[in-house]
Amino acid sequence: MPLYLHPGIPVPAVQQAYYSGFDDEVTARLSMFGWGWHNEAGIHLLRLMLSGVFDRYPNLQVISGHWGEMLPFYLHRLDDSLPQAATGLKRSLIDTFKQQVFVSPSGMLTQPHFRFIYDLVGAERILFSMDYPYQTLDGVRDFLENLPISQEEKALIAHKNAEKLFGIKA
Repeated sequence: MPLYLHPGIPVPAVQQAYYSGFDDEVTARLSMFGWGWHNEAGIHLLRLMLSGVFDRYPNLQVISGHWGEMLPFYLHRLDDSLPQAATGLKRSLIDTFKQQVFVSPSGMLTQPHFRFIYDLVGAERILFSMDYPYQTLDGVRDFLENLPISQEEKALIAHKNAEKLFGIKA
């Protein structure tokens, strides 16, 4: 079974250093669902990658929500900054991500984010999901139906990838 890395509240020291100094509500929102949750989950996945866990467990599959918790958007820079010669990893971070991480939108239904992730990992590594009750269900079906991809790829994203990954038949 895959591991799902879900965002969590940053530890108090991080919360104080990075997210404090604003109105209490702004601080809370920024440190949680506005930015902090996603930053923390992305850092956790990056640290797992850099630790060599994915090299030691090549069959390990991880699910990362919110379009990969910021990490996909920095993979090229990370590979330039942390090349295999420095990390000692068997593969680049991009290759590890493409082979061992599934990504879900988690309610962030935006075409630019979809296009970037689709171009990076392909339809075979995207699992459709929502983030209810944090996000509304308005427009969910329209988003999926209007993706600029084939019906076969839409079916992969909508259910076939999950069926295969979890060994279930919907």
